[in-house]
Amino acid sequence: MATTRHQPVVEFDHHTSDFAAEVDERWRQLRENTPIAWSESYDGFWIVSDWRGNYEVLKNHGVFTTDRRVAGDVEQSSLLIPRSPAPCRSLPEELDPPEHGPLRRLLNPIMSPAAARAMQPRIEHWVRTHIDAVIESGECDLIYDLASPVPAFVTLEWLGYPLEHATLASEAYHELLGYPPGHERFVQAIDKTNRVAEIVEATVAARRAQPRDDIISYFIEQEVDGARLDDRTIVEMCITLIAGGVDSTTSLTSSALVHLHRDHELRQRFIADPALLVSATEEFLRYYAPFGTIARTIREDTELRGCPMKAGERVLVSRHSANYDASEFAEPERFDPERFPNRHTSFGLGIHRCSGSHLARLTFREMITQVLARMPDYVLDDAVIAPYPDRGFANGWVTLPSRFTPGPRSTTAIDDRVGAVAG
Repeated sequence: MATTRHQPVVEFDHHTSDFAAEVDERWRQLRENTPIAWSESYDGFWIVSDWRGNYEVLKNHGVFTTDRRVAGDVEQSSLLIPRSPAPCRSLPEELDPPEHGPLRRLLNPIMSPAAARAMQPRIEHWVRTHIDAVIESGECDLIYDLASPVPAFVTLEWLGYPLEHATLASEAYHELLGYPPGHERFVQAIDKTNRVAEIVEATVAARRAQPRDDIISYFIEQEVDGARLDDRTIVEMCITLIAGGVDSTTSLTSSALVHLHRDHELRQRFIADPALLVSATEEFLRYYAPFGTIARTIREDTELRGCPMKAGERVLVSRHSANYDASEFAEPERFDPERFPNRHTSFGLGIHRCSGSHLARLTFREMITQVLARMPDYVLDDAVIAPYPDRGFANGWVTLPSRFTPGPRSTTAIDDRVGAVAG
């Protein structure tokens, strides 16, 4: 360990294959020995890996900002280290007060617990529909046939995005995380996300001319400081909801399916008592935070537990590591489906806490519930399944080929699963 003005300094690069292979151990070493440390990688940044540090950074948006204008180039995301090109802002996450509040208040009523519960029939419908498409065959890919498209169809139908392009969106955001930069599938995913943005732009324009009963039309009718939202703001908010709502739930679901593939005793507990999934959802979130890290930029000189930090420096906060902090969670390495309290940080903390958390929980639970009810003996192909190659930002699995005892379809048609094999 070296020492400079930034103390302590550690060798740390969260985007390497070595880190991905030992992700839990690397975070444990940091959390227990240097919970606040400096890395020289990517022009230098602070690493915050314990629960207390997560709380101190994520709750203090005045000092630790998401505003990309403070970080410099406004065409790059402020939420990643290293920063990556992102012409569309993540709204309202990449804004701080006073700009953040009005946009967040537009989201609150449509993403409340009650609003999420009102969507339960559609969640059940899309899970049932996608399982119906494969249940008779006795085999499927639990990512591409279920865990990826279902959150997409739920989110996109709610938004008012044309469902004939829903599979395009689900594959785009999954493969951005599932394949490394330069891989053919990653390059194709970039093209797909650009196409999704074009479709959102066209849909916003169409709704201005002819509103419908959907969230895009809702945004068009809203005002901030006496003025209607402009098209760019609406498009950026919609893309944020798509990007945040689609593969985060996919990642959580895939991790849970792998966990239950390996733990048959726990699987049987859920089959016998489906209500146990309510508390277990929080434990799956703690154990497998979909987005394990998030970045901030220091707005003004500050100090965090004796570490002097300068304005403009970057901070990487590990929610994944915080969720294994023994000072907050008893026996953190043990999966406890009845753990309470469970103050995991997987949805973030403070004003930027995930607005879609309630919908994500319900969608996740419905997918797991129906899988265990309709294909309870599913088995994954351990020779093929693989986690995301880069564990520096997101957790999840690329593909989950599975076999199970074939069963009957619950419906006689899946005609409204528009675009499930198109896009």
